[in-house]
Amino acid sequence: MQDLPAEVFMDIFACLSPKDLVRSTCVSKEWKATIEDPQLAKSHLQRSIKTKSHPTILIISSNPFVCVSLNFSDTDTTYGKLLIIEQPWEHPPRLTSDKIFGYFNGLVCMHYGAGFGLWNPSIQKFKRIPSSPFSMFRFAKIHGGFGYDSVNVDYKLVSFVHLNTFCAVHSYSLKSGAWKSIQDLPLKGLVFDSQGVFLQCALHWLTLQETDGERMLNILTFDLASEEFCKFPLPVHIFPAPISDPVCRSPIYSLVVVGGSYLCIYQTESRCKAWIMREYGVVESWSMLYSFDEQVHNCKPLLLSSCGKMVLLEENYIYSRLVWYDLQNGTRKMVQSPMPQSFYTIICEESIHLLGS
Repeated sequence: MQDLPAEVFMDIFACLSPKDLVRSTCVSKEWKATIEDPQLAKSHLQRSIKTKSHPTILIISSNPFVCVSLNFSDTDTTYGKLLIIEQPWEHPPRLTSDKIFGYFNGLVCMHYGAGFGLWNPSIQKFKRIPSSPFSMFRFAKIHGGFGYDSVNVDYKLVSFVHLNTFCAVHSYSLKSGAWKSIQDLPLKGLVFDSQGVFLQCALHWLTLQETDGERMLNILTFDLASEEFCKFPLPVHIFPAPISDPVCRSPIYSLVVVGGSYLCIYQTESRCKAWIMREYGVVESWSMLYSFDEQVHNCKPLLLSSCGKMVLLEENYIYSRLVWYDLQNGTRKMVQSPMPQSFYTIICEESIHLLGS
């Protein structure tokens, strides 16, 4: 084994599961150093994405805390493979969906007590992030997002807090281990719908902008490399009047990333509708993904099947469930795996990031 070139070792390790890699760090100091090399984490993740038909779905129930992973294959989309994920903390937080700040490359960023934390469910690693400068504002509404700066090879967390007439913004760099203040945002007429979603090295938020009494739906973006904000409008003919209705105090739309490549806006009330941006940044490329009548609340699209003909939905009405919806013939097929009665989901790739932490 000692005569094998280092690149051969890396290729072999990249084929192993995260659990096997954790065990292998106990073999020798040389193996431990190789497995904890950031380059292996990158190669391992790329291979995981390339060889798997579908990403791993984390199914989380907050009361009591239960987390299971669900994997589908091309031949099994009805049941899938369930695996219980053990909690990495002694006293689990009440991990509700609003506590999740984002997820990428197998890492889940969460609001944890007065601070934040990064959790890798694949290897059961949990890293605390120091409290942000906003921790003193106990009752302020904090929004934000989490993503990866590929230019500077750094994971970053962005946190917002509403302070009277403006919105203060700070960012945290995992590489430097420190928070810093960045440009503030004017608060007037700007309402954040949810935590930011990550795509194309930027975080995205669905916002409402008031201009002359009219409410317009926009997508606000924050480039993690340049640390600059910008926004692009959404076509009015697709997202009409409910946004301009003065009675409507909060958006009835929400923003997600589907298939790891597409921004998707879905309707959270009444009819089940979703639109997808086929070409990133091109306003004219928005098109209908699905539309059907069903008595559900917050019908959230999660991922597309490998053939692109079905979309997996998280539906919430009396209880939570996962349903495959056929985009061509409109048929529905419920996932039959045993799950908690009430849950929410996170799309999470298997990775070994944070292994050396």
